[in-house]
Amino acid sequence: MTDYFDEVSDMCRIDMDSILEYDISAFILQAIFDSVYEGLIVTDENLLIKKVNITALKILEVKEDTLYETHLNSIFKEEILNSVLLTGEKQFNEECMFEINGTKIRCTTNIIPVRLRGKNIGLVLSIRDTKNLHKMVNNVVGYKASFTFDDILTRTEKMKSIIELAKKASKTNCNILIEGKSGTGKEVFAQSIHNFSSRQSGPFVAVNCAAIPRELVESELFGYEKGAFTGASKGGYAGKFELAEGGTIFLDEIGELPLDIQSKLLRVLDNLKITRVGGTYEKSIDVRVIAATNRTLTEEIENKNFRGDLYYRLNVMSLQLIPLEERKEDIELFAQYFINKLNAKNPCNPKYIDPSYIEKLKNYSFAGNLRELRNIVDRSYYLCEETMITSKHLQTKSSSHKALPKSDSTKEVLPLEVIEEQCIRDALLHCNGNAIQAASLLKIGKATIYRKIAKFNIDLDSFSQ
Repeated sequence: MTDYFDEVSDMCRIDMDSILEYDISAFILQAIFDSVYEGLIVTDENLLIKKVNITALKILEVKEDTLYETHLNSIFKEEILNSVLLTGEKQFNEECMFEINGTKIRCTTNIIPVRLRGKNIGLVLSIRDTKNLHKMVNNVVGYKASFTFDDILTRTEKMKSIIELAKKASKTNCNILIEGKSGTGKEVFAQSIHNFSSRQSGPFVAVNCAAIPRELVESELFGYEKGAFTGASKGGYAGKFELAEGGTIFLDEIGELPLDIQSKLLRVLDNLKITRVGGTYEKSIDVRVIAATNRTLTEEIENKNFRGDLYYRLNVMSLQLIPLEERKEDIELFAQYFINKLNAKNPCNPKYIDPSYIEKLKNYSFAGNLRELRNIVDRSYYLCEETMITSKHLQTKSSSHKALPKSDSTKEVLPLEVIEEQCIRDALLHCNGNAIQAASLLKIGKATIYRKIAKFNIDLDSFSQ
């Protein structure tokens, strides 16, 4: 009898161990399910939701009980679901829309069919919130600001007061318009404002409005839906405003925007909502706008090239950057700064500035402001074969012309190629290194200017801000 009870007891122990092992496995599977970075949704063959993980609940902003036994089609109105069930083909990186309690949530979705004995018995959806996806993209692409107010060098009292005003503006969330001539450091100020604000941990997305082809401006700024036009990306495209979510968008050369885009930008600034090209709904955005221009926008308004209402919407806080000719005391400061940076790249052969060089620099008129000053200092550095950079190494635009050989005539005659090269350089300097704009100014084709740039060995980076 004792042996009988011992045998029954052993059988019970085996059953209990099996149950315990099953429970542990279930807990482990649940822990794995909840630890996945992406949201997971599991359905049966009728598309009834049977399982979701914590990440999916956070992305969709719902409670767990409200999703179970819900038909997926009621919150995910995409035809692709039935297609996957019928064909059994996996779909990856589909940009889709969930709609829950009147709220639309855009997600990037992978849809995987679950097959058993040759039959599809359900679906597994892995979803990623596009906001988090955009943050990852921004980190990879480098949408961040590197300059701070500490990087702005000045001894000029007027410039110091502009910096203080910019710091005050940084602490607000209003739109800022930065006006100033080419090369005065508008983007440096924009980055500094971003890094001094509460949005410093968010992206800083800079857009050169003058460099975008007219027909692509709207889709570049606001994005487009899949199939919006011929050649559109299969999964749609997130515009610069969406990529700047939670941070700052810097619209450089705002005066170059076409009038029809200006009206759409005005609407975005009014209600902080965007509509993608080909889209049917507005998406709320959390973006701070900083715009910049080297044009006089009040004159552009009089000439019907810029909307007055957009100007006043952008110009909540205004910063007027002063040209280098009004801050002569900063020339030595910047020249020494540029030389120090070059010495850091060539530590075995450091060079120094003679006072005569600085005095000659102060008498020069810098049409390109800081950008032109850096160009001149860099040229002097490389021309100097000694350790001391003197006035004889100063090769400005005017002095380089004088150095050319003259004919017997009293009138100076320059080789055609020299004039051609100088015209191209002047145009690139005026357009901040934008070759397409420079070609337009010179009335030549795009292919022609790029051929000339290669011929004269012109470094476009030296003209960019």
